[in-house]
Amino acid sequence: MQKRMLFTLIMVSALLALSACGGNDNDAEGNNNNDKTADKPKVGLNEITFDDMIAKKDNNEAFYLLIYDAKKDYVKNTKLLEAYDKSLKDEDMKAYYININDLDDDKKQKIDTLSEDYSNRTSGHNPFEDGGMAVVHRGQFNSAYAYQGTAWILNTMIGKANTENKTFLDDDLYSDVKKEIQYNIDYIKEQELELTY
Repeated sequence: MQKRMLFTLIMVSALLALSACGGNDNDAEGNNNNDKTADKPKVGLNEITFDDMIAKKDNNEAFYLLIYDAKKDYVKNTKLLEAYDKSLKDEDMKAYYININDLDDDKKQKIDTLSEDYSNRTSGHNPFEDGGMAVVHRGQFNSAYAYQGTAWILNTMIGKANTENKTFLDDDLYSDVKKEIQYNIDYIKEQELELTY
């Protein structure tokens, strides 16, 4: 009887040990899955780091990118990100965003170089200087506004909206956001680009 009880205890202990090991493997697997899905943006607006943005560009990935340069409290007060997120979700689109204002001096110098390179190859809207959405493809940043021959000075509009206690969810500014999204959709279609999300 004692042998049977001892055998049962050993078996239960072994099963518990195996079960615990299995749980750890699943947790690790779950973490790996999270790491893989972190690279896959959700529908709407998704934050991206400077290094990830450059890596994706250098990898020749194709994606939408909202670039702006504004103080965090201005962005919060004007509901900038909420407006873009809402408009993108309405179109079932995915886009990244980056606030140049949040970058350290070294990364800001790199942005200045990117902006200068951009200005030297095209005219019109510069998403680094003016703010707004860009389409990154073939290792380059491209503006649908420059392609359309129009302008959009988002960085200035953020400051103005903050001063006037307006938000980008207000009808007039929100219609501008929707127009910008549509310009980018049109640009992707005209260029026959396939996004790499």
